[in-house]
Amino acid sequence: MTSLFFWKNWHPTQRFLYLTFFGLLVFGLTSLLFFHYRGLENTVSWQVLSELDDVTVQLDSLTVKQNIASVSPQDSAQSQIALLGKAYLLKEQFVPVQSDLPAWLIWGYVGLLLAGVVLLLSALSALPRRWYIGSMMVFISLIALSHLEVLQLFGSEKSLGFGIIAVVLGGVSYYFQAFREDMPMTQRIFIFSGIVLLLAIGFHYFAQVPQAAFTFTAYSLLPMSIVACLLIGWVSIEIISGFVYVTTNSRTGFGKNSLVNFLFLTGLFLCTLLLLYLKITRRTDDSLGYFSPTLLCIVSIVLGLWNLHKRTDSFLPFREIGVWLYLGVSLISTAVLGFVAFTHNNPLIEVFEDAIVYTQLAIGLVFTAYIGLNFWPLFKQGKAVYKVIYKPIRFLQSQAWMIGGMGVVALLSFNRFYSFDQAQAGYYNTLGDLYTATGEYVIAEQYYQLALEQDFQNHKSGFALASLALRQGDRISAGAYFQQALHKDPTPEAYAGLSQALLNENLFFDAVFNLRKGIAKFPDSGELQNNLGYLYTRTTIADSAYYYYELARQNAHNTSVAETNLLAFWGKALSLDSSRSVPKGLSIQDFKETKLLQNQYPSLSHTANRLAVAQLVGQKTNANPIDNLHLSTDSALSVNNFAYLYNFVQYTGDTNLTSFLQKLENTGNNGNFYNELQLARAYSQYKHDKIVAFDILAAQTVADTSKKVALARQTLQFWLIKENLQKPVLLTSLKTENEYLDAIRQAPFDTQLLKQTQEYFNKLNKPQIPYQALLNALRFHRDSPAIQKLYVLQALHLRLTDFAEDAMRDLFAITTPADYQEFQKTYHAQRALIEKERESFR
Repeated sequence: MTSLFFWKNWHPTQRFLYLTFFGLLVFGLTSLLFFHYRGLENTVSWQVLSELDDVTVQLDSLTVKQNIASVSPQDSAQSQIALLGKAYLLKEQFVPVQSDLPAWLIWGYVGLLLAGVVLLLSALSALPRRWYIGSMMVFISLIALSHLEVLQLFGSEKSLGFGIIAVVLGGVSYYFQAFREDMPMTQRIFIFSGIVLLLAIGFHYFAQVPQAAFTFTAYSLLPMSIVACLLIGWVSIEIISGFVYVTTNSRTGFGKNSLVNFLFLTGLFLCTLLLLYLKITRRTDDSLGYFSPTLLCIVSIVLGLWNLHKRTDSFLPFREIGVWLYLGVSLISTAVLGFVAFTHNNPLIEVFEDAIVYTQLAIGLVFTAYIGLNFWPLFKQGKAVYKVIYKPIRFLQSQAWMIGGMGVVALLSFNRFYSFDQAQAGYYNTLGDLYTATGEYVIAEQYYQLALEQDFQNHKSGFALASLALRQGDRISAGAYFQQALHKDPTPEAYAGLSQALLNENLFFDAVFNLRKGIAKFPDSGELQNNLGYLYTRTTIADSAYYYYELARQNAHNTSVAETNLLAFWGKALSLDSSRSVPKGLSIQDFKETKLLQNQYPSLSHTANRLAVAQLVGQKTNANPIDNLHLSTDSALSVNNFAYLYNFVQYTGDTNLTSFLQKLENTGNNGNFYNELQLARAYSQYKHDKIVAFDILAAQTVADTSKKVALARQTLQFWLIKENLQKPVLLTSLKTENEYLDAIRQAPFDTQLLKQTQEYFNKLNKPQIPYQALLNALRFHRDSPAIQKLYVLQALHLRLTDFAEDAMRDLFAITTPADYQEFQKTYHAQRALIEKERESFR
């Protein structure tokens, strides 16, 4: 093949089909590499578990003058009254949670697999008779091993699905092979594509099991893995073939030194494979020269496509059959490898790693000898050996493959053929995933247990069983399974899960020890560092807590969690009621140097802590509202929602949240936060309408006399004192109705404002407005003679003489006799006018 782009001169239809399926292969290989890189993160995510705490903060203060009776009435002293409140802090841990496999993964696997089947059948139908019969027998055997009867097609538990596929696909392929040898490959591909698509749709709609696609995926995985292993063996020589091309191509300029360079590159590669063999067989922990077997496989598959023409030129037409057969097998193999990598199915992953390393080491070593024995004279002459690499002179390819295959068997035997047990364990793990997704937890647990019997220490089964136990509330079993998952392939997620299980059983020091062990194994795991810092905050070793939070801040993927915890740490350290669990000697200046308040994350927890600490230290911070609170459908608040809402309203006094807070109170699903939500609503109303805020607090204190409402009672008392000390409103600035209404909401006890409001609205013939304002003022200031007098006059203005009479009796109790008698004259004069007016209507 002279050009890398060998398809450029093909017929447009053929070129289009090739590029389409080649694009699918590239997509599959890219996805495989991505899934392999992410590992356990594909199916296990770090979720955040939040714990609520509170600190005492000073919200406001007043300077109050007090008379000193022992000196003289004219002398006075000043005292400070502080309004103390609560700000809520959140402390967070990372918790690993295993999720069900996404639907797109299942359909992606099925799509790639069926695309590969289409190409495979199309290519097989064009083979010579003997090869066709043998290959179709293998194909039918693989379909039989896929157990299609579990789909219960049309409600039948017999092998109806297998029979349909065998008859339809086998019959069509035989027709093409026996009667239509002249049919172009493009037509075969289009016809098989239509048939396979119709069969897939029919199987999907007429299968009687839940999640038919996943069921097919799970039961077909093991036989399709055989196809993947065959491809892995086929491409095991491609990298060494690539070395031949590099060292003997005239453009590289190696010339007569090509043999030395080839032996050097190949020797280095084989030594690397040997180290990798020792690594995967756990004969050494040394990772020197470690290459990912998956990466080697991907490179080999790509090189295999480019090199296929030279390998099959003597016995298989490349353009008519070979390229389609290779693409079909590659698509099936990529689908299997990608699915296994995504699910982090360790036993099967290790099976494929063994297949890659064993074949490339054993067959590659023999293939190197094959090249040396056949072509060393050409190497010495500086010839282009890559052009004749598959045209041996002395040592035949069949002999090389036979000896290399024996080498693979020998390597398997050294490991007591354990790979076969692992393949079975991986198969059971996939079935466990299937029945977990369908909610049949008992069956899923049984399959995971079977997987453990085949591969006792595999991480996948242990972690899956731990996750199942947690779903069913069995924390003790979860801890045991997490411990089992750590034996052979430990992960930070398993360490975190075990620590959480130990903590739930009150085994605090065991949880700490386990996390320290995990950090020693994974020193860059910010999640484990954060969780250890969290545990240390529950001890007197606060310095260690701060240290691990800082490490987590640098290493965790979600740095906002570590910063949230750092803010909580400083909040407890600087609070008015700080405990002994924080270092002594920390100051506000120390905190300001951290610049934590300058960092902002779209996280409710971080924002809540930032607002809480800002109140503690008296420092400004951004308080823009977060629109998306992620409330559940029943409006039940999580601790994150609550802490953010409460701190935000307390810090800003935002009046726009009043109706929202009231809605949360009335849902009936926030009983744990009911009193706090009322207090937050009072904070929200205070800047808009103080009487409404006072009413909220008053109603809470009347309905409940326990300590739970002590904060509401204290806040109400402080606000009432503050109103008595408030400066009078500048009346000359009030011109309109709205200005008066706003002013009376802000200064409801200002007697001059009340009087002016009374006169203004009475002239507008709207006496009910000042009457209500006076009535509101009296509810919280019944001991004010001035307000009482204004109320009496307004009651008389509205001809509410009985109310006015009652108010006069109240006035008598709160004012001096002289003041009462003086006002009584005004009162009687107004009453006389009312009586005279009534007489005139008789």
